[in-house]
Amino acid sequence: MGTEPSMYLKELGLSKYEACAYTCLLQRGISTAQEVSDGGDVPQPRVYDALDSLSEKGFVEIQPGRPKKFGPVDPDLAIERFREYKQRQYDEELSEMQRLGDQFANAVENTTGATEGSEICWTYSDRHHILEKLSELTTTATSEIRMITTPISFEHILNHHVEELTRKAETGTTIRAVVSEDGVVPAAIYERAEKIMDIRRVENIEGRIYLYDNAHVLVAFAADNDDGYVGISTTSDTLYRTQSQLFDLLWANGHEMNRASTHANTSVRTGDESV
Repeated sequence: MGTEPSMYLKELGLSKYEACAYTCLLQRGISTAQEVSDGGDVPQPRVYDALDSLSEKGFVEIQPGRPKKFGPVDPDLAIERFREYKQRQYDEELSEMQRLGDQFANAVENTTGATEGSEICWTYSDRHHILEKLSELTTTATSEIRMITTPISFEHILNHHVEELTRKAETGTTIRAVVSEDGVVPAAIYERAEKIMDIRRVENIEGRIYLYDNAHVLVAFAADNDDGYVGISTTSDTLYRTQSQLFDLLWANGHEMNRASTHANTSVRTGDESV
């Protein structure tokens, strides 16, 4: 028997000495460890380890006695047993990964449970990415969306996200918007908005703040860059609580939106003057 079978055995995952020992047994039949060592060119100190490992993997049967003898399992049956061995090994590794993963999750929870939740913060330096992030946050919101914004930004949000906002309102998500009085809201925009959210007006607002599900804050404001705006998105518990209190204060002191604060222009602005 040539070296080719040994090569395939090593590709299956057997060690060099395991492959040599099994090939030798297929040639010689039932043999002692010494005979396998001599016939398979397996060093004497390694032969018992190789044969025991082959037995565990399904390639070898052991006959007790003095000396012990080792017989080859039929190759088809050996491969089937080896597959079962690898499956058990894989299942055990997955179980161990699950156990360690659970322990890790518990350790993280115990470490951070008494402190503020982890803060994830991203910065967006152009209006396109800010609007994309607003769309993502709107899509994933499940309980509440709150906005502190300007008329122009409010118009852009309705133009970009009205369908998703409508879906959220229909599934029970509460949507409220505080809009500054430093501009008018087109009547068409107001009519679309009042169907899906509550709106109040307040005096001028610097910056724009968007709050989602008691967890996420996005702040957008004018900046001295090429685009003119910067957005910051974060999961900071402290910032969320602070901005939430600001929203509640503005909401309590705001007044309901009325027709006097809208104009009848039904055209839709497509330029991104703001976010």
